[in-house]
Amino acid sequence: MVWSREKGIRLRLMAAAAVLTLLITVSAVSWAEPHPGVELLTLAEALNRAAEKHPLVSGAQGAEESKALALARSQAVYAPRLSLSLKPVTLSAEEKVEVQLADSAAVNGGLSTLQGLDLSASNRWDAGGREGKGLRVQAQLQLWPPARCNGDYLRLLSAEEAVELSAYKYSQARQEAVIDIYSRYRMLQIEEARLKLQQDAYEANQAAYERAVGKAEQGLASAVEVLAAQQAKDESLAEYRRAARDYRIKLKAFLADLSLEGEAWELEPLPDALSLPDVDITLEEAVAMAYGADLALMEQSQALAAAQRQLEAVRAANGIELSLGANASFSEEQSWDGRYEAYLSFSYPVFDGGIRQLDVKEAELNLQSAQKAVDQRRLEVGRAVESKLSEIQYLADMVRIADLKYEKAALEHNAKVLQAANGLIPESEAKESQRLLAGARLSWLEAAAALEKARLELRSMTGQAVDVEGGHPN
Repeated sequence: MVWSREKGIRLRLMAAAAVLTLLITVSAVSWAEPHPGVELLTLAEALNRAAEKHPLVSGAQGAEESKALALARSQAVYAPRLSLSLKPVTLSAEEKVEVQLADSAAVNGGLSTLQGLDLSASNRWDAGGREGKGLRVQAQLQLWPPARCNGDYLRLLSAEEAVELSAYKYSQARQEAVIDIYSRYRMLQIEEARLKLQQDAYEANQAAYERAVGKAEQGLASAVEVLAAQQAKDESLAEYRRAARDYRIKLKAFLADLSLEGEAWELEPLPDALSLPDVDITLEEAVAMAYGADLALMEQSQALAAAQRQLEAVRAANGIELSLGANASFSEEQSWDGRYEAYLSFSYPVFDGGIRQLDVKEAELNLQSAQKAVDQRRLEVGRAVESKLSEIQYLADMVRIADLKYEKAALEHNAKVLQAANGLIPESEAKESQRLLAGARLSWLEAAAALEKARLELRSMTGQAVDVEGGHPN
């Protein structure tokens, strides 16, 4: 084959472009290689940090603190109260201008109990010779409606339940965070290993391109063959560079969720195999356990209990108000020879425009709605558990299939190695089969990691401890 001078120049330009591409590749490869001073982040350490630093945990902790604050506010209604009022300076003008210091002072205190008892006391002192009002003590016990029907008491119960639920939410958030970090850690390990395979593939395509250029210069390859080799090389480079960028982006986000921003970290090497515990639980057992562990069902059950209490309170508030009261007052001059009074208070609105009946009807509707929400959520929990078990079975099948693919790739690779040793095929084909075998191994590990994640999610759904390999604080 005779080559023209123009084609020779074109090949030299293509070779120069190959050198430039190689320089770019070296830069791209450096993104995936560790730099000096890089610290190792083990899986165990990542899981421990996930249980404390993950955004899911931070959000749940903030919600828990908010619920605790709301409970403290509800409890404050039943805490002792004391206030002081004082006129430090009084200026008066009638026939002459007078300035009085500490003209009057008053102290007021009170206490409300969960049993419906209200206590209050007040005392006032007046200066300037005016009569002082002295001490006044009052007590009132609510007999009907019962104290448990008071709005403050109902809000206190709801606040206590919300605090209990928020503590469970925090525990669940830690489990979800650990599962998330475990899955992402494994995926990052697999992607990093695939980067190395993509780098090897590019280097193989680079070598094939250089061979094509050399053959073309000797008149043993056509321009089409050279362009095809260059295309394969450039495509493998583009894929590798994109994978390297994606890996760095994912790794950066992963480290940020562990509060490790601004530091250089690398992950530990990918293990040869992953532990795959069996999922030994029936659908009926899993659903029953999930009923007691589902957060949404817990919330709706609490809403149902609150609606039941509210209906009871509205029905008890049938218009009748009955209370027992007493008070005593002592002027400054009378010392302890005061005035005492005890009374029974009764009230009943004869006409209220039907407000009480409307309140009862509204409470009944709210109770029905809350009950429907609980029933609907129970159905959803059952379907979610069944779906998760189906997913686990499918992923287990995928692991077995990936294992078969790996065995097949291993047999093919052994055959290629023997053929290359006997000179029947080029050495490059044996190396390609080696990359295919490594890729099959990574596919198995990816399927195994997905199966392990699904198993951990099922354990979290059913209220079981998340036994992640590497361990984490429960």
